[in-house]
Amino acid sequence: MTPAPGEISVVTLLREMVDLDHLARLPGEPFVAGQAASTDRRSRRPEDAAGWFANDDFVTDAEPNLVRIEDGPDGTKRYVLLDVAGPGAIVRIWSATPAGTLRVYLDGERRPAIEAPFAGLLSGQVAPFVAPLAHVTARGYNLYFPIPYRTRCVVTVDSIVSADPFSGRPTAKLYDQIGYRTYPSTLAGSVRPYTAAEVDRARGTLGRVAAVLRDGPPPPAPRAGRATVVIPTAAVSAGHPANVVIPAPAGGGQITELRLVTSERKPETLAAARLTIVFDGEQTVRAPLVVFFGTGYGWNPYTSLPMTVGADGALTCRFVMPFAKRAVITVATDGPGLTVGGSVVVDVRRFGADALLFHAGWRPRTVLATRPPRDWRLGTIEGRGQQVGTVLDVENPPSVAWWGEGDEKIFVDGEAFPSLFGTGTEDYFGFAWSTPEPFAHAYHAQTRAPGNGFAGLFSMNRFHVLDPIPFQRSLRFDLEIWHWSDTSIAADALLYWYARPAGHDDFPR
Repeated sequence: MTPAPGEISVVTLLREMVDLDHLARLPGEPFVAGQAASTDRRSRRPEDAAGWFANDDFVTDAEPNLVRIEDGPDGTKRYVLLDVAGPGAIVRIWSATPAGTLRVYLDGERRPAIEAPFAGLLSGQVAPFVAPLAHVTARGYNLYFPIPYRTRCVVTVDSIVSADPFSGRPTAKLYDQIGYRTYPSTLAGSVRPYTAAEVDRARGTLGRVAAVLRDGPPPPAPRAGRATVVIPTAAVSAGHPANVVIPAPAGGGQITELRLVTSERKPETLAAARLTIVFDGEQTVRAPLVVFFGTGYGWNPYTSLPMTVGADGALTCRFVMPFAKRAVITVATDGPGLTVGGSVVVDVRRFGADALLFHAGWRPRTVLATRPPRDWRLGTIEGRGQQVGTVLDVENPPSVAWWGEGDEKIFVDGEAFPSLFGTGTEDYFGFAWSTPEPFAHAYHAQTRAPGNGFAGLFSMNRFHVLDPIPFQRSLRFDLEIWHWSDTSIAADALLYWYARPAGHDDFPR
């Protein structure tokens, strides 16, 4: 089954869930990213600090941090979590406390297109929203599944009462986030809205996507126009970097897989090693070696769709990296020496007007006081492109409480109020309730955590594959530093994004 050119449907959006190539080019069907969440509605203006950092990020009957509350046909309440005009598509739903029945109404229809127990839907118990598309990670309920609509989408639940995870007693609080895309109105005719028939049409694609998300992508297979460049194993020491220069095939090429191998495991040695990548004379990647691959504070094996840190010593990046003329990959260190080798898979691919350069920018480790609450600038990006991921490392001191109440605030194209305003740091990364346990999924992971208590080292990531955040001029990512204790934490962060050549950012070089 071949979708029509320009089609926006369950089939085409499912394909994007495992096709990293689509991130490396401007979208053929442009869209903007949005998020509806149970964010405290007192957060309105940065000048009003008490409101801007208000932390009641949940729905209650007294504090309805949602669209509105309606009367249902059966006398129950309907809590409206989302009401947006189309054309568009839901791409992510998260909750810490899914309760009642969730209903999704599309395009003015009175009967819901989806009606299911909210908790069952987000934990993989309701077809076709099965694991790993729906999953629970460290008490966070997640669903990544495209639900396209043509003119309007309304999402409701009929209860906000769930069991408190600590006491087991009923609590009337709902924490939620719904990520969605909005397309230009001119694309309404290209949308095939979500229906049972559309799911049947996508059945084969759905199975393939679920398998890749569960088992990981297969290694690049030999094919015409594909070459593997070997990076000879070399000793890297201060003043003696290892690098490989890759000329582009005629017309342009792209790195489809970057694989580096090292036997080094000492955290201080790994922290001193740096990876830089220069595409067409523009340095777009500069980060600590292992942090670039999605984890900090030593070697923490895990697997995601774009990145893998292997127990065998292999660091693998599957983000597609187009370039027109030349790529230069360098590993250097300003600390103890280490050995590094590996390989690069390069494909022939024309570098056209829609091609984007891959970027990774690192905000170095910073000691941050937790009083008063503040916004920490992870990064500011200028140009045209899309953000596709985040890594955050935190060290929380002993004998203090949870550090991660802070909301993400993502400002697109100079807006005064962020398009994406979250409900807590762990919520952005797909877990909940300050749960200090490692987990890994294709799109997000907590690669390091103490496992018991809140003191120690945390490392987490999230990859925006179905839910990239496009920008036409700029993107600014701020993260609240909101802690239950008056103390200081240490943190560093990395953003991944794509942009047209000659963009700018505020990350240190």
